[in-house]
Amino acid sequence: AVSMFLFKTGSRNNYDNFRKHGRFAKNFKKAFSLRLASMDAVADVIKELPETELEVIKTQMVKHLIKKRVFDKWRFHGKVLVAVDGTGIAAYKHKHCDACLHKTSKNKVATYYHKVLEAKVVTTNGFSISICTEWIDNQDTNDGIYDKQGCETKAFKKLAEKLKKDFPRLNICICADGLYPKNSFFEICTNNNWDWIVTLKDGNLKGLWKKIRLVNRNYRKEMFKEKEDLIRHDIQWINNIEHNGYAHNWIQCKETVTTKSGEITQKRFVHLSSFPVDYQNSAELSNAGRLRWKIEKQGFDQQKNHGYNIEHKYCRKSYLGLKNFYQCCQIAHIINQLVELNKNFKAKLCSKMTIMFMWELMRAFLLIGFLNASEIERIKKHKFQIQYPMPN
Repeated sequence: AVSMFLFKTGSRNNYDNFRKHGRFAKNFKKAFSLRLASMDAVADVIKELPETELEVIKTQMVKHLIKKRVFDKWRFHGKVLVAVDGTGIAAYKHKHCDACLHKTSKNKVATYYHKVLEAKVVTTNGFSISICTEWIDNQDTNDGIYDKQGCETKAFKKLAEKLKKDFPRLNICICADGLYPKNSFFEICTNNNWDWIVTLKDGNLKGLWKKIRLVNRNYRKEMFKEKEDLIRHDIQWINNIEHNGYAHNWIQCKETVTTKSGEITQKRFVHLSSFPVDYQNSAELSNAGRLRWKIEKQGFDQQKNHGYNIEHKYCRKSYLGLKNFYQCCQIAHIINQLVELNKNFKAKLCSKMTIMFMWELMRAFLLIGFLNASEIERIKKHKFQIQYPMPN
């Protein structure tokens, strides 16, 4: 099940086609010392497997990466940045199971679906690695009616409990979107000794916004070139604004991008943070808050649109099967990121060579090529170091 996602085949049937034709199964056995089973047989096991089994494997993988200091060079003030966000996994025109969420359109058409809340380690070089998962279902709602604000808030409380239990001593900074700036979120982070950088929208915490407008702000401006674009940042910040029992540090960055052709675009980013802001760390802190987008771009988007096809109904009737296939995807995505982001692999992505095409070449070779078993064993015994370069 994991290898189906590793090779980005997109469906059980497509993976079975690879397994049955050419030399794929033989080469797979040489590489991994495993015999490929029918995906129908795999699904039968997946539908019976307790969901905690695969989560334990994922957790142990992440703990090993942390122990090996893979993320250390991307820590912010010694903290691992963990982005939190929810996404939809499968949608149905009919009720899939008792755990289904649903909503009704203005035309009285009901849609049933499953959603998940994810916590992922995010870094500037592109890592978006699942560290904890919490499913949003009927127990988080009112009779299964989905409300984004309420459901994600309830699910975050349970996700935080799991995250603290699995990683009790890990120094964490939570990055979250505009749903989260509320006392329940700040209380959870404070009780768990976590820092936070959370998006503050104009409509959030109106009382706090009134205080912000009355206080003098600190300023910083910076200009730099990124490729051929000229970028200007106008940064403002205020420290220790008390609101509802919590002292907040507020930071705003207005970004102006001027392209080589003279086209100008402007964006505004506003965050609340537990970190005190000063002239030296203001730009870095604002950029750290914007890393939350990595969970959507390098996380959810990759898994939905770049070969993993996570929204495909790998288990049409079993909610447990759906959960387990999802966890298999997270495990495979961790492994693939460790391949795709390392220095040696990136060196092969020259000119217009894409990662998707590299995977097509790999699948094609396993179908028609010949792996040398003795060479595979030699590689397995050889010690080597994998390097992950910092982005330019």
